[in-house]
Amino acid sequence: MQNTANNKIYTNVINLQSELLFREAEDDLYYFNHLNIAAKKLKKAIELTPFHFKSIMLYADICTIKGQIKKALLLYLKAQKIKPEYRLSACIANCYYLLKEYQKSIEYCDIAVKNYSGYDFSLYSQVIELKINSFINLKEYQQAYITLIRSQNLLDPFSLKTIYNSNYGVLNEKIKLKKKLHFSGLKIV
Repeated sequence: MQNTANNKIYTNVINLQSELLFREAEDDLYYFNHLNIAAKKLKKAIELTPFHFKSIMLYADICTIKGQIKKALLLYLKAQKIKPEYRLSACIANCYYLLKEYQKSIEYCDIAVKNYSGYDFSLYSQVIELKINSFINLKEYQQAYITLIRSQNLLDPFSLKTIYNSNYGVLNEKIKLKKKLHFSGLKIV
């Protein structure tokens, strides 16, 4: 059996047992909410076929749900080597954000935005919000504000309103405070 994607043929043969385990894990996760059982099956599927993209992605998603962020990040990075795509960059950015590595989160947000193809608009707005929140955590309020302003033409009104409600007040307040401190000549010690 050969895997085909984007008209590229991968010559590596996928173990049929890996595919079966993946499908069973999907059922366990989505229909029965058995995270641990699904994780065990996916781990076995990856052992049988180390490059089985779908298994790696689903296993990484389960690790994220379970709060195993470092493990999820390693799996997402492994999946990105197999098949780089927009969603993966967003997932990696989210993992770095959860690990409080905000600069790396911003880097992967930029990669995701660069590779955005226009089909998953809700994920795009989440990436923008993640980038803004990363800038805020780095206390780079001006950059966060610029990102917010640049994105307002691209986001749908609902997403934009959500981001504005959660970030605009904080950004505006912090930028005003920085300007006051700059003009007053005072320094925070």
